[in-house]
Amino acid sequence: MTSEAATQKVMSEMQTVSSADGTQIPYWYSGDGPPLLLVHGALADRIAWILIQPLLAERFTVYAMNRRGREASGEPAPHTIEREFEDIVAVVDAIDEPVHLLGHSGGALCTLGAALLTDRLRSLTLYEPPPPGSRVDVELESLRKMIHKADPEEIVIEFLRTGPRVPEVDIERVRQSPIWPHIVSLTPSLPAELDAAAGYDFDASHYSTLDIPLLLLLGSDSPPVLHEVSDALAAVVPDVRMAVLSGQQHAANYDAPEVFAAEVTKFLEETPALVKERL
Repeated sequence: MTSEAATQKVMSEMQTVSSADGTQIPYWYSGDGPPLLLVHGALADRIAWILIQPLLAERFTVYAMNRRGREASGEPAPHTIEREFEDIVAVVDAIDEPVHLLGHSGGALCTLGAALLTDRLRSLTLYEPPPPGSRVDVELESLRKMIHKADPEEIVIEFLRTGPRVPEVDIERVRQSPIWPHIVSLTPSLPAELDAAAGYDFDASHYSTLDIPLLLLLGSDSPPVLHEVSDALAAVVPDVRMAVLSGQQHAANYDAPEVFAAEVTKFLEETPALVKERL
């Protein structure tokens, strides 16, 4: 099936599931095949996968959830990152069979935590989880100072500069794109997400017993800080592989969807055999 045909697949009506604290977490799905759950990063929602989902839906039933504080998941509110782990597990539990799980950026941190709370995963794919804890304040000091006072558009620009460190030419390109107003509209979700990440004490050694295949996706042109967590995991996880996306940064889901989808598909289609060998 071509990607154009896949794009015509109708997304499901919105589904919701209650997380452990009662927060309603919405999700949508399309495609046919083994289930794959996508978890977006900061200043994003399920629209982050708009170019990826139809490509992956050619071979998988692709679920895209909204993290808390977005459409149909309540107003942004202070929370710990552990609540987000539970949100993902709630969606995984709502799916009828074991799930492939893929997270991007802050969503990758959340999928990491969720992976330790459920035995219903087939595999885990992480696209550049950033360092949490005190590093949030160190890396995003200028953003943290302005986040409750500045214009939303200025906040988004500062986040792009200091978080994924997007070059100015690319920031301007995003500002001229149709997705820009939607990104800016998600600014209210950012303070609670940064606070949750700042309060998270990540320890890669907790994943030394991870018993599912792990794929680490990295952009070759991303700043080194966005490779730190992945490098730490690669040193301790038993069944791990790494794929470097040549010429890409932190937004290959937008900038190179075909390349991104091809790497994910290759890994996932190998995973059933890998899991069988491990049993």
